[in-house]
Amino acid sequence: MLLKNKSLLAGAVIAIFLASCAKETAVDSSDTSGDSYSEFVDSLESTGGKAYAEFMACTAGPDFNAENATKMIAAWQKLITAESLFGVWGYVPAADTNAFGDTLWWELNWNSKEEADAEWDSWAQNEDGQAWAEEFSNVMVCDGEGRNSFDGIYPILPNTYGAVNESGYFYAEFYQCNYTEGSNRENAEAFLPGFTDAVRNSNYDGTGYSYANYFAHKNEDGSHVDADVDFLWGNFTKSKESNDKATELFEKDVRDDMFPLFSKFATCAEVPDVYHGWTFYIGDQKDFMPDFTSRD
Repeated sequence: MLLKNKSLLAGAVIAIFLASCAKETAVDSSDTSGDSYSEFVDSLESTGGKAYAEFMACTAGPDFNAENATKMIAAWQKLITAESLFGVWGYVPAADTNAFGDTLWWELNWNSKEEADAEWDSWAQNEDGQAWAEEFSNVMVCDGEGRNSFDGIYPILPNTYGAVNESGYFYAEFYQCNYTEGSNRENAEAFLPGFTDAVRNSNYDGTGYSYANYFAHKNEDGSHVDADVDFLWGNFTKSKESNDKATELFEKDVRDDMFPLFSKFATCAEVPDVYHGWTFYIGDQKDFMPDFTSRD
């Protein structure tokens, strides 16, 4: 009964938000011009496609909708001064089968863990920040102290297979993965260049496809450390339809060669967690604002 109610709540969260919306691996980035992500891509390229990533769990409040989310993010952006924060994204469940139910997520990308910790310490002392959190507590409440730490690697960056949506919208799926006995992160990272080449040799053009691996720190204060995930595999596309095309291409051109190699060092959940995602913040383009009413 508890699980059933949790699924219903997740479905309600999706319906409320989307109803309002309806009215050192090689970095592949062959097209980085003409859209809002070009400067962000430049930033990731400068770090070799790597970042310190944090996933922060959030709960939707009774006033959670596109209009209020826009007000919340616009007010938050005005408070951000950290130069080490170069990208933030938000995730709303796209299905009621996700492992963490109706949980919403913020993903924050930083230059380093040290800089992130310093900025969080400053945020905790920021009276305007605390006032912002209180003002929008009926929209969303997030577990900042329980953020989950990862090392992010982005072998294929946004724009590589088509310009991203100007609204900031994207479709995301995350696989929770663990190493097989005797394997480790070194094996996982060594796999990435071959996978990137396999995608390049297919025909992903127009999908907006990019992907990332997030290697877990398993920090004890992380809200979801009990999940005991070694790493996350994230796939990102322009839309659900683009994701379906990318999946078809994977099955046709990539799986037979790459999956046996992957299976030597890791196993992942058979069904991914799926999300509607929006870009909240681009450090090198501080005037960017997501449009929660659009998926274009």
